Amino acid sequence: MKFLSILIITAGVFFFGACSPSTAVIDETPIEVQPDRTTSGSKVVRRGLTHFNRQIIDTHKRLYGMSCIPSSAEMVLKLLGRVPVSYYDLQTQWKNKSDGSFKDFDGKTVAGVTFHQQFVLARDENYPLAKLFETIHSELVAGRFVIVGLAVSEDWHEWVIYDEDLAGEFLAVSKGAGGTTDECHVKRLITQTKGTDIGTYQLQVYEPTKD
Repeated sequence: MKFLSILIITAGVFFFGACSPSTAVIDETPIEVQPDRTTSGSKVVRRGLTHFNRQIIDTHKRLYGMSCIPSSAEMVLKLLGRVPVSYYDLQTQWKNKSDGSFKDFDGKTVAGVTFHQQFVLARDENYPLAKLFETIHSELVAGRFVIVGLAVSEDWHEWVIYDEDLAGEFLAVSKGAGGTTDECHVKRLITQTKGTDIGTYQLQVYEPTKD
């Protein structure tokens, strides 16, 4: 299998890669971009706004059919280095709870990360989409991931927004039975459903656990 090597010549400059397996490298070292693993075959250039580690996401597992909400929180905790990759406490407690939402994590502090649910509003013509998108953008620029509920193929699922492409579209990952799933059209999906809620967080002083 051939890989495409690309040299990033300026710190903070964007790189080209596949939506599904791309890895952020913001320095002057060559990087290798793997062929896209998604059925769409789409490729993106992402800005590298966060310290995203795809290997952590690929290693993570969704343990139960209904545990995508705690799974998304675990992914954020792992990406932040607050818990080891073997951490699955939130999913183990949740199991297949079918009547939960991210409200269950609103104000909850785990490993020094306090989660907050935002934009819990009616999804209609009055939903403040521009304000939502501005908030997500601000979080990413600050280096923070954003948890979001998206309706993909008419099925609501929890995702972690980890970056933007050059056009300002949000890029997200999630976990399913088949492994890591990517979504490169987050704004479009949110617009189609006339809004959604998001999960943000604040960091507290905490000594991370080593795996």
